[in-house]
Amino acid sequence: MNRIVIADAGPLIALARIGQLALLGKLFGSVSVTSIVADEVLQGGAFPDGAVLLQAFAQTWLQLVNVDSPSQLSQTKSLMNLYQIDAGEASSMVLAQQTQTEGGQSLLVMDDWRGRNAAQHARLPVLGSVGVLLLAKQQGQISHVKPLMLDLRQNGYFLSQRLIDCALHQAGE
Repeated sequence: MNRIVIADAGPLIALARIGQLALLGKLFGSVSVTSIVADEVLQGGAFPDGAVLLQAFAQTWLQLVNVDSPSQLSQTKSLMNLYQIDAGEASSMVLAQQTQTEGGQSLLVMDDWRGRNAAQHARLPVLGSVGVLLLAKQQGQISHVKPLMLDLRQNGYFLSQRLIDCALHQAGE
């Protein structure tokens, strides 16, 4: 069965910030990013890890998917208005919904609270950056999640104490 993993900007930026962006490729084989998300990440601002992100887009595991047909753009705008989410999150959801409509499976990698709620409301499976770290530990790609979560937090990425405590419990740390 066709399965696609689709990453939004937040997890790409977060994982790049702590030097763990390659985990996505190791865990999932390939990860799709919509052209709108790519623009957000590469042209939307001066991220401290912009060079790392730019290098990742040259790798074969990170696949750029254009979402520029009129129907895709219309669906993206509708989702933005309905859920008050940004264009990257909406375009990722459109790609996930299209995959499922065509009989495939999708997984969204998304951190934004509104985006995650919108995805769950649309019955789209979603995993955040912390979930990626937990999966990486389960699969033996990393030995501990705690230092990486603390590194994220130290570098300005918001993680609630409740989320950290829950993740550490799940990781057995």
